[in-house]
Amino acid sequence: MREVVREVVGEVAPDETVLVDGLLRIDDERAVARLRGRGRAREPLGFGVQEVTALVTPVVWLALDEAARKVAGAAVDNVGRRSKAWLRRVARRPAAVRVVPPLTAEQLESVRQRVLELGAESGLASETASALAERVVARLVLPPPRRELAQEGGDGGSGEPGPEA
Repeated sequence: MREVVREVVGEVAPDETVLVDGLLRIDDERAVARLRGRGRAREPLGFGVQEVTALVTPVVWLALDEAARKVAGAAVDNVGRRSKAWLRRVARRPAAVRVVPPLTAEQLESVRQRVLELGAESGLASETASALAERVVARLVLPPPRRELAQEGGDGGSGEPGPEA
């Protein structure tokens, strides 16, 4: 999920990558709480929620977080969530990073609609929200860019055998 947020925000609003990088330093639960406006006592990013609401980052992150929770069956009752949080604190283990698994067409449409809703709530122009929603869905459907090919061994990174093979 974090990779999708970083890629979409980097393409749509590159000036917000500093915000994304700051949020990537904390776990998903705290990042979502910050983006929703909870936990304002200590703002590690140095600005208030009023400035955040007009940005693209919260729209993308919150929509993907909601999708990941729904798909992963986050309908776990409150007792289960509290006990997991307590065990994590006792064991001093960080929270697991949320992952968005492959989505059905219906789930993708739900994500698109949620991006549109969050975009409207945050004050994005309808054209901007629409373009953002389409970009998020496209990134969820398409595989991530293959950057590692250029870094592979001596075949020039093409992944294909050379002419001598």
